[in-house]
Amino acid sequence: MKVFTTSQVARLCKCASRTVSKWFDSGRLKGYRIPGSLDRRIPEPYLIEFLDVNGMPQLADLQRWADERDVDKGNKEGEDNVA
Repeated sequence: MKVFTTSQVARLCKCASRTVSKWFDSGRLKGYRIPGSLDRRIPEPYLIEFLDVNGMPQLADLQRWADERDVDKGNKEGEDNVA
């Protein structure tokens, strides 16, 4: 399962990272915090649900973005890229 940072979600949604943090902190966007840190992580299923509920880019856009990210980082096919 892919997991996204607030910065990655912000790039996908074309908004500021702080906006994503506010969505997370208000409970609109589900996810979890890294133990011992303030960093937030958003699992792909929660991101897809959030995008659907809010009329944002569809799964195809998310998949294309994730694929481009994998290619940019030189990951092998089928490797999950957990941030």
